[in-house]
Amino acid sequence: MDSPCIHHVEFGVRNGMNLVNRFLKQFRFQLLCSRQTPVARQWLVCSHAIRFLITELCEPHIVNVRKDPYITPWFSSPAAVNDSVFNVALRVKSIDRCLEHLSKRGVQVTKQLQTFTDETGTVQMCTVKSCVGNVHHTLVDDSEYSGLFLPGFHRASKESETTQNGKTSSPSDLYHIDHVTFCCPPGASAGVIQWYQQNFGMERFLINRIEDKDEGFVIKGEDIGMRLMAFEYWKCAETGLAMKEKGIGSVKFVIAEALPKQGPNQINMFIENHGGPGVQHIGLHTSDIISAVAQLQHQGVEFNEPPYTYYTEVGQLKEMVAIGMDVNSLKDTGILLDTEADSHLPSKLDDCSILEKSSPYRLVKN
Repeated sequence: MDSPCIHHVEFGVRNGMNLVNRFLKQFRFQLLCSRQTPVARQWLVCSHAIRFLITELCEPHIVNVRKDPYITPWFSSPAAVNDSVFNVALRVKSIDRCLEHLSKRGVQVTKQLQTFTDETGTVQMCTVKSCVGNVHHTLVDDSEYSGLFLPGFHRASKESETTQNGKTSSPSDLYHIDHVTFCCPPGASAGVIQWYQQNFGMERFLINRIEDKDEGFVIKGEDIGMRLMAFEYWKCAETGLAMKEKGIGSVKFVIAEALPKQGPNQINMFIENHGGPGVQHIGLHTSDIISAVAQLQHQGVEFNEPPYTYYTEVGQLKEMVAIGMDVNSLKDTGILLDTEADSHLPSKLDDCSILEKSSPYRLVKN
């Protein structure tokens, strides 16, 4: 199996252990390794190919934070520290060539190229700033590394891996990151896609067969109005991302923006609460969404409830039956269905979504 193009996704938080425990107890992730310095504490929680790095600062001064080789500030000042998913780290095939290309294009480099070594090999890394809010991309070349994660991280003890009642949790049914969604201001989508196309060789793709190439996939309703556009790494690109084929090796991004004159809406609300554009949710792939959602509910994960009438509408019933889904099972777990989502992306957005190949999805409350 190819290594994922996404090396890891980083969460910057004020209470790291609280989030670690939530992933372990509610999502059945495993705590793989950790790292602690005078500047920060970091934990890596994993589920199959999903790797989330959780970072909590011990030292609030940005100058000292920037001296740590693995830490990139996700805030503008100590007073503005908030919880944020801010770093989507990408594997690259040739980090020197990739960095040279980005530097020539004027992309801001926030961590210069560094080499880290331990007894299991060598990793090269640098970090660049995205055009989207506080989003960064750490570029990682770990082709000569066989360790757990990165040099300087230490394997978690067996005691640290336990979740409840002293028992080690079984692996979750969440396998890899399907996509990452950015919330951006109205009119920003085209510029974001152009930035990623020119700098990372990514290309636009249509979410839905009725999507307009210029306008994107527009969703309108009584209490919702948004525009979605999506792009992914193009496998013929020469910018150096380590992707061999679609699927687990690919990386997809979705841009969500509110429609003009929409009034109060979830996109603008996120941007306001977050302090600017950024990562709003991460789509996670599962091979059996009904089983995965039922298990997550059992372990205390709260989901947004779909409209009560959703499972009685004639059109929806026909779609459920047409793809062989059991209506009662979908209703019991609150799973929504989008048969028009050709690229298997959700048509509604929240803080996290769980996706299955056949396109049902469920939204998790933050």
